[in-house]
Amino acid sequence: MENYLKVGKILKPRGLNGEVKVFSTTSFKNIRYKKGNELFVQLDKDNLISVHIKKYSAKEGNIDVLQFEEYQNVNDLDPILEKDLLAVKDEQILKNNEYFFTDLENLVVFDENKNELGKVIKVEEFPSQITLKVERKDKKSFFVPFNDFFVKEVNISNNYIIINVIEGLFGWNL
Repeated sequence: MENYLKVGKILKPRGLNGEVKVFSTTSFKNIRYKKGNELFVQLDKDNLISVHIKKYSAKEGNIDVLQFEEYQNVNDLDPILEKDLLAVKDEQILKNNEYFFTDLENLVVFDENKNELGKVIKVEEFPSQITLKVERKDKKSFFVPFNDFFVKEVNISNNYIIINVIEGLFGWNL
């Protein structure tokens, strides 16, 4: 599933005409949910089915309502409820210095002196900023704000990130 990105999770039906509530995890809703676009529902580990956007409306927070061309009736939705919604990974929608969160996970984090600090285990999106959760070899973790002050270099092809370390960043001594 390396060529796909999770864009949301189908939660439950909304109404009788085949609409579903989706918990969206994409930063590109207007692109991903554009009428006619193809997405994929992951039925199980190795089984995807194609769906096409018929209608999209944003609701509160990360909850959106989608209707797919393939589903016009609430009674047909059972196989796709509580399933992940995926999109083809398309680098063209990214601007310069933008990354898919999944591309940042597992990158090795170094300070500016090339000392290894740990590995990115998760990218978390908070209302105020995007943050990298980095786990050290001793299993302690720390957070790094994903901005130009802290993140000096991201090199996806060579699997590393270089950060600016300031006093107090770790919450303990190195």
